Amino acid sequence: MTLLPCLPAQCDSVEGLRLLGRPLPASAEVGSAPPSPRPILALPGSQATLYAELIQVSRHSLEAGSDTPPLLWVRPLLLRQGSQVFNLRATSDLLWPAAGFVPAYAEEVLPLLEQARDPAPHEPSARQQLQAFLRQVWRG
Repeated sequence: MTLLPCLPAQCDSVEGLRLLGRPLPASAEVGSAPPSPRPILALPGSQATLYAELIQVSRHSLEAGSDTPPLLWVRPLLLRQGSQVFNLRATSDLLWPAAGFVPAYAEEVLPLLEQARDPAPHEPSARQQLQAFLRQVWRG
């Protein structure tokens, strides 16, 4: 069993974290044993949607009175652009603001996992596609 490290002095459960009005399931708590499946979140953009596995939520952003938006540690899985689905599992984990993320459901994600493919040699790499998507989402 592999245990993932906590964010330095900032780890906690995701209890109380709401993503666009919906709370995360209790199974999203980090640090509970045995490890349970982690929730899959979607970050919709104007032309694409990122699907990522939630690893942890920054505790300091959940503290009462904090004006800092919660940061999520997520592991990118898929990027859906129109009818194409790209495999992003070889890319790096992200720390990203929770705003905009919504829970993704099995009915939505499982078919995409079957369709996911690595970018062709003439297409931008998975890392480049992820970076372009994140720039587009950051700009709003």
